[in-house]
Amino acid sequence: MKLSVACNFDDALIPALAPYPVYEVYGKLTSDVLGGGRPSFYLPEIGRSELERYVRLVHERGIEFNYLLNSSATGNLEFTRQGQRDIDELLEWVAAIGVDSVTVAHIYFLRLVKKRYPKLKVRVSSHRFTDNPRKVRFWAENGADYVVVSEVNIHRELKILRGMQRAAVDSGVELQLIVNNWCRQDCAIAGNHAVGLSEASRVGSKGFPLDYCSLVCNQIRVTEPVNYIRANWIRPDDLPIYEEIGFRNFKIVERNTPTPVLQNRVKAYAERRYDGNLLDLVQNYAYPEAAFGGKAQEAYSLKRMLRYFAKPGAINLFRLGKVIDFGKTLSVLYPLRGENPVQIDNRALDGFMERFDKHSCQDLDCESCRYCHRFAEKAVRIDPAWRERIREIFVDLLDDVDGGAFFEAHSETIRQGLGRAVRSLRVLD
Repeated sequence: MKLSVACNFDDALIPALAPYPVYEVYGKLTSDVLGGGRPSFYLPEIGRSELERYVRLVHERGIEFNYLLNSSATGNLEFTRQGQRDIDELLEWVAAIGVDSVTVAHIYFLRLVKKRYPKLKVRVSSHRFTDNPRKVRFWAENGADYVVVSEVNIHRELKILRGMQRAAVDSGVELQLIVNNWCRQDCAIAGNHAVGLSEASRVGSKGFPLDYCSLVCNQIRVTEPVNYIRANWIRPDDLPIYEEIGFRNFKIVERNTPTPVLQNRVKAYAERRYDGNLLDLVQNYAYPEAAFGGKAQEAYSLKRMLRYFAKPGAINLFRLGKVIDFGKTLSVLYPLRGENPVQIDNRALDGFMERFDKHSCQDLDCESCRYCHRFAEKAVRIDPAWRERIREIFVDLLDDVDGGAFFEAHSETIRQGLGRAVRSLRVLD
């Protein structure tokens, strides 16, 4: 087993990983010229000197560092003189500080790095949705050292995974599986999501950093709990299935995770067993308040909130309270106080994978199959009062965004408010 683990840039993380088969950590600057697979507001605040120091720290422990260049969209800046200069400057620095490998999400960046910085190993991001043997061979033929398997649609298609693994061995590339991603199965908007995240982590990015795709997906989960089950995670208990196929390289997310939670995730996958709430391992928010300390606390500072979300030129600040209400109720950008309102009993999922050893999902309509629905009924429990409250918040916030009120002029909101006040006075008269 080889584990690649998200880097939260906490000094305590590295000794916490020492007992486990962790061969690398991965991360990036909070923002750079290319952007990446997560928005800046979601990431630790890291500058160049801090990242350089952290690379030295992990090397002292015999661990590699993978720098993420995994933007899915860059506005074609790479095909301009200035863009070329900026990219070369960034890669010169990455190579100079001893980074061992980079992750890319663009064929051009794969070929660029292999041509200009041949000492760097290159991994192809999961955001390129590699989900069959032909795509594996394509990336291998273009110089990739590693390929991360698609994070949204293939983890339970065991026959296809076997074919992909054979193609990888034949072509000399190593496949990596993300084990604790919880994107919805066959997510139709995954491509849009990747592009939006890329823009939200570039230097000088514009607009309000509302993770709209995530907002929609979380609403769907709460409304239809089966989506918690048919998400693309792999339970620690089911890792032997994938090891039998030939997979050895597993990736653990997320980069905003406090060290105690991240250590718990690594421990569970290294031991191939977990007794508890599966969301402890796969949810990318709602981290318990007790887990926060050191660098993790920065994510919840008022200064950070104002920096990223107080944008009067982009949105109507009178509507910002709805975002804050959403964040507190769902524990997004706020710590979880008390028990997680959503519980998925991992032991109730024993035997879940048996169906997938012989049957595919690609030719089925979920509503006619309902296999995952039956497991959801057994395993998922949602606090009813919390569920009703968060559903109301989703409807209210999305109505404002979709209907345009979230972006209307402040003067218009004031005018409407005064109009309502006048009408109320007339009723009182």
